[in-house]
Amino acid sequence: MGVFQVDLTIKTAIEMGIEDVKKNPWLIDDILSDTVNNPYLVDKYGQAQIDSCKEWFRNAKINIYMRNRKDKEEFPCITINLGSSQEKEEMKTVDEASTESVLLMPNKIGKPIPYVVKPFTPTSYDEDTGEVGIDPETPGLDRIAPEMILVNPSSGQGYIIKEVTPEGVTIEAGIDLDASQLAIVPKYQIYKARIGHTFFQETYSIGCHVHGDAQALLWLHSIVLYSLLRYREGMFEAQGFAESVIGSGDMEPYGPYGPTSGEEVWSRYITLTGQVENSWIKAPRRFIEKIRLREKSGDALLGGIKILSNLDSPDFVDKTDENWYTVEDDES
Repeated sequence: MGVFQVDLTIKTAIEMGIEDVKKNPWLIDDILSDTVNNPYLVDKYGQAQIDSCKEWFRNAKINIYMRNRKDKEEFPCITINLGSSQEKEEMKTVDEASTESVLLMPNKIGKPIPYVVKPFTPTSYDEDTGEVGIDPETPGLDRIAPEMILVNPSSGQGYIIKEVTPEGVTIEAGIDLDASQLAIVPKYQIYKARIGHTFFQETYSIGCHVHGDAQALLWLHSIVLYSLLRYREGMFEAQGFAESVIGSGDMEPYGPYGPTSGEEVWSRYITLTGQVENSWIKAPRRFIEKIRLREKSGDALLGGIKILSNLDSPDFVDKTDENWYTVEDDES
C-alpha cells in the first residue's frame, strides 16, 4: 500500500469527472436540475440556465493544475492544493498490533541469499540410496539442515535434502545427478518483512477559478462538486480515502488577480478532508532454518544462539541470470 497518494487520486477523479461531463452533456441537466425542479427557480432560471452552462462548458478549456506551479495559469482552471496531514494519535497502536507480513524476493530488494555451502566437488553419489558424499573438510558442513536444497550451480536444478549424515547428505533416490559441482542453498530463498500501519487525517483544497463572468464560477464549482461526490465511493472510499467530508468557501478574487489588477478572476475553494492508511515495509529478515546452541571449548562457552539462515557472505557476486544465488569461487 505504501503512502496513499491523495493528491493524484483527487486530480484523477476531477479529470474523469470533467471528461465524463464533456462526453455526456446531459449530466449538466442533473447537476443543475434544481433550476427546473424548484418552483421558485424555474420561472427565473429554468432550462435557459442549463443551456447556458452547456454552451459555456462546451467551449471552455478547463485546465487542472497542482497548485504552486511556476508557469502562469490559464482560465478557467482547477487547482489542487496540498493541505495539512496529521497522524491520528488514537490509531498509532495499530502498528504494534499488526501481524501482516510480506514475502520479498532477494533479487528484487538487492539482498541476495548466499550459499550455505559454496560450490564443492562431491566425493561420491549412490543413485540407489540418494547418498551424496561430501569432503568433511568442506567449509559450512555444520550449517546444513534437512529440507535445505542441494543445487547444481550451472543449471539451477535443485534437490531437497532429506537427511544429513556424517558422510554428506541424502536426497531422493533414483535421481540422475549429473553435475561436476554441487552447492547447498537455504530452504527459504526469500525474505520476510512485517508491514507497519498508521492512519492520517488529510486536508486538501480544490480551487475553481474563472475569468470574467462570476456566473461561470458557479457552474464550474457545481461540476467539480458533482464529480467529487460522484466518485467519492468508487475512487476515494474504495481505494482508502475514508470518512471524507466536503465543504465549500466563499467566492472571492483570485490571488494576484484582485480588484486592483484590472482583471476579474473569481475563485471558490472546496475543502476535502478524509482519513488515509499509510503502510511501510519493515526491515526484511531471513527465515530461521537451523539454530546452533552454545558450544563449549574447554571451560569456555563460545557465544549464544547462532541463527544459521541469517548468513552474510562477502564472497557473493550478484548475478543477473536466473540462477541468482550462484557465487563465484575466489580461487576460480
